Amino acid sequence: MKSVLVVVTALILVAGAWAPAGAADLTMANVNPAKHLTTQSANVFNERLAALTGGKVKVTHHHSGVMGGERETAQQVQLGAIDFIPVTAAPLSGLVAEMSAFQLPYIFRDYQHVYAALDGSETIRKYYDPILDRKGFKFLGFIAAGYRGIYGHYPINGLADVKGKKIRVQEDKILVATFKALGMIPTAIAFPEVATSLQTRVIDFAEGGVNTYYHNKFYDIIKNVADVRHTHQVIVLVMSKASWAKQPPDVQKAILQAAKDAEAWNRKAILEEDKGIQEQIRAKGVSITKPDATPFREATKPVYEDFYATAEGKSARVVVDHILSIK
Repeated sequence: MKSVLVVVTALILVAGAWAPAGAADLTMANVNPAKHLTTQSANVFNERLAALTGGKVKVTHHHSGVMGGERETAQQVQLGAIDFIPVTAAPLSGLVAEMSAFQLPYIFRDYQHVYAALDGSETIRKYYDPILDRKGFKFLGFIAAGYRGIYGHYPINGLADVKGKKIRVQEDKILVATFKALGMIPTAIAFPEVATSLQTRVIDFAEGGVNTYYHNKFYDIIKNVADVRHTHQVIVLVMSKASWAKQPPDVQKAILQAAKDAEAWNRKAILEEDKGIQEQIRAKGVSITKPDATPFREATKPVYEDFYATAEGKSARVVVDHILSIK
C-alpha cells in the first residue's frame, strides 16, 4: 500500500505542475464511499469552492479510500502531497493527540448538543486552530457524521453480552480505554481492513457509525447492530498548511466560506439521514438492539480521569469542560 501511495502522490504532484496558469487543481482524499454523508458534505464544499472562485479552483475528490486510510492520508496532507481531507477525529488524534477529547464516552447527549458544541461558540475552534497549525494543518470546519454503535456477529442486549469479546476500534487511545472499561478486547484496525477482519472473525465486533455500517454494506457480512451511541463521530475538515499558504487571499476567503456552507448543509442532512437509516438497515435483515446505556456510561466514567492525567488531556480539558457545560 505504501509503495502504491508513493506512486499516486508522485502522479498528483506531476499533474499539479502542469496545471493551466491561473487555475488551481487541488486534491482531496476521503476514506468514505460515494453515498456516505461525509463524502456528500465534502462534495458540497468542493462545489461551493468552485462556484465562489468562478471555476478558478477545482478539487478532485478521491473517495472510497483509494488513496489509503485516514492516518496515511492525513500524513500526506501534512507533507503537502494532498490538499484537503475530511478526517475522523479519532485517527487524527494519532497526529494531534488533543483530538481525543471528542472520543470521550457519552460526552454528547444528542444532536442538538453536538451542534451547540461545534457551532454555538468559537471556544472549540479557537482551541484547535493553533494546535492543528503547529502540526501542518489548516483547520477549516467540522462535519457531523452521526452517532456510533457496535456491530458484529452477536446481538447485544446488555453489558454482559460484550464481556471478553474482541472489537475493532479506531486508532485512538480513548476508544481503546473505553472498550477495555467495558470488559472487551479492543484492537485498533484501519478502516479499510474492517470488512476482512469481520469476515475472518479476527474480531467479534466493530464500533462505528450506523450510517457507515449501511453505506459500506457490512450487512452482507454481519446482521447485528447495537445502537449504544457511546460517542458522536466528529469529522475535521482540514487543508495542508503548505497548500493554504500558496493560495491568494481571495481563494483563502472562498475556502473558508465554502467550509461554512458545507457545515450548514451537513447539519440538516445528518438529521434527515438519522431518521431513516435504521429502517433501511432493518430492510436488509439486520437486527438492531437498543441496550440501556446507563451501565455502559457508568463503566466508562474512569476514562475521563485517565484522559485528564495525560498531557494532551490536561490541555484539552478546556474543550471537555466546555462541552459538558452546555445545557
